[in-house]
Amino acid sequence: MSTHSLTSRRQRIVIWIIAIVMIVGTVAGLIFMVLATQDSRIDPNTIAQDEYLEQLQQQQEEYEKQAAEARKKLRAIEGYEDKVTSFDANSVTELAIETLKEGSGATISESDSLEVNYTGWTPDGQIFDSTKSDGEDARPQVFALSSLIDGWSALAGQKVGGVYLLSIPAEQAYGESGTSDGSIQPNTPIKFVVEVLDIDNSSTE
Repeated sequence: MSTHSLTSRRQRIVIWIIAIVMIVGTVAGLIFMVLATQDSRIDPNTIAQDEYLEQLQQQQEEYEKQAAEARKKLRAIEGYEDKVTSFDANSVTELAIETLKEGSGATISESDSLEVNYTGWTPDGQIFDSTKSDGEDARPQVFALSSLIDGWSALAGQKVGGVYLLSIPAEQAYGESGTSDGSIQPNTPIKFVVEVLDIDNSSTE
């Protein structure tokens, strides 16, 4: 075999090796670029999402903190402080209404809007809502009866001027979700003392 043939063969081998190295290098470079591009697309979004969720969590915590501070100032409506006591949650299995003061006014219907004073509390005796605040007179509120939690429907058929104690099971209160401010936990029964001052349907006329 001639020296020229050996040289040509060596050259071809070297060329093939160089070509293979170049191809491998090029493919590796492309893979790296693709991965880098994917990382650049994912990381900022992931970071932004984490920051957004963190901000939501902080806002929720601040909201619950402010709501808790406001609840500390709530008081039972005058004359019915003794009704706002702890109670056995397991004892409230169905909607019940007790008349604390007889009313002599018009009969309440489900479509009415009512002017009321009220106080609501949880089984541990903690007031979560009331028209009466510390150091202030009660401030009556007007609500469409149909817009409230189901438990208030027990007022239909009662008389204006009366005061009523509502015992409301969880499924007719705030159910499995509870309240957004954390004042009422999921599956918690509640009670209200409600003083019905008047029927006010002016907003619906």
